Amino acid sequence: MESDKYMTTGPVNLPPDPSRVIEGLRDTGYTFNTAIADVIDNSITHGNASKISVGIDMDLDGKILVTIADNGIGMELEKLINAMKYGSQALDDPLSLGKFGLGLKTASTAYCRRLSVLTRPKGGNEYLKAVWDLDHIAEVNAWKLLMEDPSAADLQYLNGVSEDSGTVVIWEKVDRAIKEYQSPTGSAARRALTKLKERLEFHISLVYQKYL
Repeated sequence: MESDKYMTTGPVNLPPDPSRVIEGLRDTGYTFNTAIADVIDNSITHGNASKISVGIDMDLDGKILVTIADNGIGMELEKLINAMKYGSQALDDPLSLGKFGLGLKTASTAYCRRLSVLTRPKGGNEYLKAVWDLDHIAEVNAWKLLMEDPSAADLQYLNGVSEDSGTVVIWEKVDRAIKEYQSPTGSAARRALTKLKERLEFHISLVYQKYL
């Protein structure tokens, strides 16, 4: 019987279902503007960035790509993996806005199904890239963080803001930024994306006016 593998007394090790949890965490109440702002907060408070570039583009197939690149101190491998961990270890930083170690992940996957973080630590020569792909997690039914080689496009995003250290957060498989249109590349979809950018620009100028 199924119950035979459980003890009737004492603690039971009961890890949550990876796919159901990570899908459920997509609905934690972020708006698009606050999700982007959460990532920007990381660049400022943890990365000590003085330059941050936000890009929102749509390709010829109607696929949306979001990038948030900074010229901060970057991360070594251990810090990158911790940053990608759901419930990451707390940082000894009194200015940190993060309390539960979820912000980067939940803010990003609220709007995308593939979250990549590319980073280069200060004084280092190696580029590191870690990826949460929600479809891959569902397929393998495990918390499998992918470690990949950065593409030429990935490096362009980072090199566009820094020739030294920095970090780029990349949202792919963006499925919630704008509503679905009959023609994903039509004028209505592109107008919706333009309005999304305009609202974000206003939000960023309001929230981060003392940094601009």
